[in-house]
Amino acid sequence: MARLETIADVICEQRDRFPLFVAIGIVMGLLLGFSLLYLEPGTAAYAIALVDVGLVAVTLVGFGGGFWLCTKRSMEE
Repeated sequence: MARLETIADVICEQRDRFPLFVAIGIVMGLLLGFSLLYLEPGTAAYAIALVDVGLVAVTLVGFGGGFWLCTKRSMEE
């Protein structure tokens, strides 16, 4: 349990940078969504765009969840 607390402390020290990464993820998602309108399904570019959708989603969930968790931890202290 102490190891998990140490990892959480190291991550939460960077909490002030999380909104920037979430904003970058949102912009990347909007640009990706716009490009998906013009890509034809079945092409290589469309497949790469779908992989990018997954990466952007993981980024948003990761940094958004980390920001929420660290904010919750700081309010409990």
